[in-house]
Amino acid sequence: MPDNVDEICELSPPVIISYKRNMGFTSKFLAVIQNMNIHLGNTMKIILLGAAGLFLLVSMIILGWQIYLYCKHRKAKKIKAKIAVSGTDPNKQYTEKSNLSTCSNSADFLGLSDEDEYSDMKKYDYKVYKLQESIQKLSLYLQRSDPVDFKLIQSNDDLVVDSNVELSGNLKFSLLYDKKQSKLQLTVKEASNLPARHFNQHTNFFIRIKLFTSLPRYQCILHQWDTKIVKNTRNPSFGDQYTCFIEKTAYRKATLKLEVWDFDKYSRRDVLGEVRLPFSDLELSSTAEFCEKLQKVQKEVTGGIFLSLKYLPTARKLEVVLLKVKTGCLSTSPDIGIYTRVDFYVNQHRMKHQKTPAKLKSEITVFNEVMLFTVADSVINQSMIITSVYETSLSKDSKRHLLGRAYLGRKKSKEDDHWFSMLQCLRQPVSKWHPLLI
Repeated sequence: MPDNVDEICELSPPVIISYKRNMGFTSKFLAVIQNMNIHLGNTMKIILLGAAGLFLLVSMIILGWQIYLYCKHRKAKKIKAKIAVSGTDPNKQYTEKSNLSTCSNSADFLGLSDEDEYSDMKKYDYKVYKLQESIQKLSLYLQRSDPVDFKLIQSNDDLVVDSNVELSGNLKFSLLYDKKQSKLQLTVKEASNLPARHFNQHTNFFIRIKLFTSLPRYQCILHQWDTKIVKNTRNPSFGDQYTCFIEKTAYRKATLKLEVWDFDKYSRRDVLGEVRLPFSDLELSSTAEFCEKLQKVQKEVTGGIFLSLKYLPTARKLEVVLLKVKTGCLSTSPDIGIYTRVDFYVNQHRMKHQKTPAKLKSEITVFNEVMLFTVADSVINQSMIITSVYETSLSKDSKRHLLGRAYLGRKKSKEDDHWFSMLQCLRQPVSKWHPLLI
């Protein structure tokens, strides 16, 4: 800006006009400031000064906290980088005393990860993971039982166990077959001297009736009934009567099976024994009375199921693939379907279950359904999978009927080789056919 009048005169007219305008605005602003008479006392000045100091202190505290967080984040980032370089992440290690260390690819089990299969798997805190593992092992030691005494058999709803009581008791019933009408009539009369389980004085009994027919490879359930429950007696009287139609050709191949069950509302049900009566050598033109002793329960093979198992130890996942189901007994109704339910047990306790959608029943029903269960390495040897196949109606809501069950797990049975092969071939699917038992 020019300092004297001579320099102003030497400027061009537009510059002179702009200079005069700026000088006018400055003079007006200074006049307004001079007209404002703001008088602040000493007290007000001290308050304003204190407020400014307080704001400065708060700002410094916030700045210091942000610097602390930045340094902490930077330190954690360096630690993660070292772990990634050295490969010693505790979340991806298993102990050398693993129950699966005898497998052929145990080196992969101890060092590799399943990022390809489960890239989005959550990483848990190391201390929390170790605490959970210790609690699981402690619970297994406290609840461990002898697998030989744990013999699973089927029921319509939940698992039941074989009774350890001594076999005793008799069952009375009568049969009549009308050849002209192809009608079979069964009357369950009474049972006597039935054993009580676990010294339980409150015994409640009922009879489960199954009528089988023999096929080339499997047994087919034609009819199934349950009698009423008779409470608080070891000599129950039933008096239930059942009627069904059965052709002459199927009649000669049929077998009647009556199972005596001990019912308890608050615990697992026990099957005490059975009475088995084949019709091949019987003439039932007139009413025939029977009084038979209870025998040990035997299972029937009603079909087969094709399963694939794969265990992913690092991800702690057990993959169960339901491929096919083969049933021997076909239905004439077009709306009859089957579905499969998979129950996962750890040390006899059911942890989780999943089921497939119902599909139209055929001689070989294809499912191709994949199910995943979380299984830690510490409990894999106490685990069991029970696959149940049910028959139901596709068009309307109706009661389901159990066709059979397959049992897989660490127990003394024929299915051990499939489970053992799965543990030998980690991260690889192993497939096998299993019989459906009922």
